[in-house]
Amino acid sequence: MSLRPRIVKPRVHTNVVRTIALRIVRGDHPPGKTLPNEATLQAEFEISRSSLREAVRVLAAKGLVTTRPRIGTVVREPHDWNRLDGDVLEWSLATTPDLDFVHSLLEARKVFEPAAAEFAAMRATAAEVALIERAYFGMRDNLPHDVDACCVADVEFHSQVSKASHNIVLQQLVGAISTALGAVFRLSTQLASSQERGLSAHFDVLECIRLRDAQGARAAMNRLLGVAANDLAPLFEPKETKSGGGSLSSRSVASEAGK
Repeated sequence: MSLRPRIVKPRVHTNVVRTIALRIVRGDHPPGKTLPNEATLQAEFEISRSSLREAVRVLAAKGLVTTRPRIGTVVREPHDWNRLDGDVLEWSLATTPDLDFVHSLLEARKVFEPAAAEFAAMRATAAEVALIERAYFGMRDNLPHDVDACCVADVEFHSQVSKASHNIVLQQLVGAISTALGAVFRLSTQLASSQERGLSAHFDVLECIRLRDAQGARAAMNRLLGVAANDLAPLFEPKETKSGGGSLSSRSVASEAGK
């Protein structure tokens, strides 16, 4: 007796995970609330129970949901999400930007990127400096006609600086947030002019690393991050500082960047 070949729908699992995740990130399913029951989701996505449960396991592993006996699948609070997971980063920035997350990313970059630049000035090989320079030229040569390619080169610039630091933890940190960096670089409403303003700051970082000026590289990276914060400041203008750690105003974002 011949067996019918199994028909596999491509990308079904990925699409189910992403669709549910985006609903959670958007707030369609608020924290503390349960997802629709299995029968409802199975019918919507036209998938088996085992496929649905596998999708839920993926979301649980990324911290978005938890499964409770006799209750169902419960959405977790945003602070429980694995924010450095590449998929979670992409989902968080695929809809309306989470401004608290953007601000937190700016703060985190202030902590470790100046150190990465300082160590790169002390430790980078000639080949590593050349890779940083190539990324810089990728930014310069793609402006203003191809801003997307410029953003890709911008991420590569920061990645190569971290690699040249020869610090495993710093390398992993920048690698983990590379998806978020690319998305955040695209948030400015004036992308081309924003990249042009940052170009000279990137060059200063490159030159200090090339000249083995460790303190200069740290200072140049701080200036570069200040430019980035100022470019993103308009995103925060409708928001006023709220008690309890809410979104910050553009003034506070810009002022903190200069510290």
